[in-house]
Amino acid sequence: MRVRRPPVPVSALVRLARRGVSRLHRAAPAPARGLSTAAAGLPAETMGRLTAHMNRLSDAERRALDPTTHPRDFRQPDDTSCGAASLVVSRMLNDQPYAIWLTTGYDPHTDRSDQAALQDRWRAEVLATHRRVTSLRDHDGDLQWPWLRVVGTSPWGAARQMTGEGGSGVPGARYSARTLDPDDLLTEFDRVLAAVEAGHTVPLYVGDEVRPAHVVLAVRTRSDGLEFFEPSAGRLVRVARDAFAAGRFTLGGWSVPWFAVLPR
Repeated sequence: MRVRRPPVPVSALVRLARRGVSRLHRAAPAPARGLSTAAAGLPAETMGRLTAHMNRLSDAERRALDPTTHPRDFRQPDDTSCGAASLVVSRMLNDQPYAIWLTTGYDPHTDRSDQAALQDRWRAEVLATHRRVTSLRDHDGDLQWPWLRVVGTSPWGAARQMTGEGGSGVPGARYSARTLDPDDLLTEFDRVLAAVEAGHTVPLYVGDEVRPAHVVLAVRTRSDGLEFFEPSAGRLVRVARDAFAAGRFTLGGWSVPWFAVLPR
């Protein structure tokens, strides 16, 4: 007579899978990386052009430089670019000349204007960012582990894009991907909250009990929670701390947190 073993709970399988992903990531040999310098301020000529351009903008035009004031204009252009869209919005919030170029077409670095429509620049930039974060080299030209573009953006690829000059994070900061503990999501939420309170934007990977499927961006704190840019709908979504821990939220239709890209 064969004795049947009781089925392993799904939650236990998920925990094992997450530990496996985390260990694989830590064990993988890091690609050779050259020296890169973080942004240490704009050149005087660029700063002068930036100041002059800002002085010419109306209050409404200045507000429009913040993508969170009109998030519908920044929806992901295809089914697999949620990560890239979140990274482009993150860079807009951390890099004012970049935000000016993307929203108005004027580039303070070159003193040139792009006459294309906002949506054309947005689509091209998101798709270019997606190619870059999944390719063999990152935005600094350093080697990185490539990723299948058809399945989106890897957490460690997002961390590389957040780091360094011309990256999507706070200039001078370095970022890494953290596997979130499904058994202590209150603490994990507090880590993300602390990073946002310190001035960072935080890419967050969410999905279901089986897999991560979508990337959103924590952009600001709101009372007892966080406000996320959700790129599939181009909207801001508030998530309370307790709701995050209990899975009583939805971000693009998903409610299980998997990874966060946090400052080191």
